[in-house]
Formats: sequence, structure tokens, C-alpha cells
Amino acid sequence: MVETISHHNEHTGPVETIAAIDLGTTTCRLLIAEVSSKGSHIVDSYVRVLRLGDELATKGHISKEASLRAISALKVCSEKLSMHKVSRMRCVATAACRTASNRDEFLEAIRKNTGLELEVISSAEEARLAIVGCSDLLDMSTRYAIAFDIGGGSTEVMWMELFPGKLPEIIQWTSLPLGVVTVAETLRNEPSPKDFLMKVRKAVALEMKSFCDKAFIYPQLRKQNIQLIGTSGTVTTLAALYMNLDRYDRTLVNGLKLTPEIVKQTISTLYGMTSNERLLHPCIGPLRADLVMGGVAIFEGIYDVFPINPVRVADRGVREGILVDLMQK
Repeated sequence: MVETISHHNEHTGPVETIAAIDLGTTTCRLLIAEVSSKGSHIVDSYVRVLRLGDELATKGHISKEASLRAISALKVCSEKLSMHKVSRMRCVATAACRTASNRDEFLEAIRKNTGLELEVISSAEEARLAIVGCSDLLDMSTRYAIAFDIGGGSTEVMWMELFPGKLPEIIQWTSLPLGVVTVAETLRNEPSPKDFLMKVRKAVALEMKSFCDKAFIYPQLRKQNIQLIGTSGTVTTLAALYMNLDRYDRTLVNGLKLTPEIVKQTISTLYGMTSNERLLHPCIGPLRADLVMGGVAIFEGIYDVFPINPVRVADRGVREGILVDLMQK
């Protein structure tokens, strides 16, 4: 798929090929772009669900099976980098590698088997890159924005001020040690799944209230001077379900606005589905069927405190942010 990437500077000189790899707790993502004086466009991409954190919540490490899945996916990435003769790139790993007890052994196995050196980034850098990646979707007529990124192993929430012609300025941010994989792993051992999801929702809402107080968000919330944007797979799944897509299409989902009525209706539909119905749904599927409800509970906790109309959906994230950074350099 070819698409234009927004950036804030002009390029001169010949075509250069740049790339970004984001190894997350749930998914491995690659994006390769060509940059020239005329702009930039995507020439190749790759996404594979790895479930890197399948034993993280219960055993604190990356399992052997997950490690093998990651190496297999990163070998594909390495081949694509060579094929496109990439001259500059940044390869990052996020929450799973930040917390795994066997992180060093895992990263060394990746280096030996794929030749890729992965940089484990902080939650603050992860938040910044997610914002850079979706900044062109923000409405500059509203002065403030709240962005959230529900990942596999953590959730980042950012409070930002917007300035025309510039990237958003993050005033304050918070990172919660909850993600779709860590919630799903704990959920397996719970006698009452719905009760546990409600506990997750309430815990997230408490964290959001504390964040709201700390960052002095309430005055702007009362003035309705804030927009809300979500960059996670949770909100893109909700968008795809609302649109009743036969298969997921990021070009239709990216930038979509969800009203409170749509959010409530779509979440209600999800809660009403059986595990098998989620597994067979074309926009959820077997790899995400047991992850989606944890993401919904986290989102509900955020939305309980920030019921902003509408929620803007961004099928963008860390890898797009990396590419924008590379282009600016």
C-alpha cells in the first residue's frame, strides 16, 4: 500500500530509503518509505501478531515460543530492509522488553539470528513517537488534546497543547502497566471475566482521575476545549466493527470519528458476542479474539473520565512517528 506521510520540512537531493521497526508486546510492525525533494511515500510494510507478552504477566519473561515467533518475523523484516537497500532506520522494542527478566538474552538472540540491533525505548519515548505518528490527524482549531495508546503491555495517555505548523507539545503524560496482553493473560485465571474487566475499567478510571488532577485538565474539559484521539488497536477494532467491514481496511478506519452513541453501541455489541463469534469476526480474528475485551475495558476506563465527543481513530503509531523523525533529520 502506498500512502503519503505528513512531515514538517522539505527535502532536497536524491531519493533515500528509510525504515522503522516497532516490536511491541502484541505485534511486530515494519514500515519502509522513500524520501525525496518531492515528498515521501510508503514502499513496503509488514505486520505480524506475535503475542510477545504471552507469559509476561504470569511468569515475568518472554517465552521461548514467543521468542521464536519474533525472530521469524524479524528475519522477514531484515530481508525487506536489504531488498529495498534501506540507508537509515530505527528499530525499537517497547513494553515487553522493558519489563522481561530475560530481555538481554532475547535481544542478543535477535541480533545473532537477524542482524538487527533493537533499542528498548522508555514509555515516555513510546508516547512521544505515537503522537508524532498521528499528529496530522489532530484538529488545530482545538487548543488541547488527549491521546491514548493501548498497547500489549502498557497504556500511555498524553495531555498536549497544539500549535499551528508545529508538532504537539506534550504537557504531561502517564503510563499504566496494563495492556491487552497482560489483561488477557490474567483474565484466563479469573472465575468471573466480566467482573474482572469491570475491575480493570474502574482501576484505569481512578488512574485517569488522578492524572486529570495532576495535569489540571478539568478546566479545559469543562470548556470543551479538548479533543480525544486513540492510536491503539482497540479503537481501530471498534471503528471497523461499527463500519461492519468484511475485512479490516486501515484507509477506511484511519481518521474516523466515533460519537459517544457509536462507542456505547459498538462496545455493547462486543460484550454481547461469544468468544467464538469474536474469533470468527473478520476484523478481530483468532489472534486478537481474547485480547480485544481487555483493550475495551481499558478504553472504557479512559472514556469514563474523558467522555469527549468525538473520539478520533488513528491507525498510526510508533513506526510512523519514527519515520517522521527520520525525515526531519
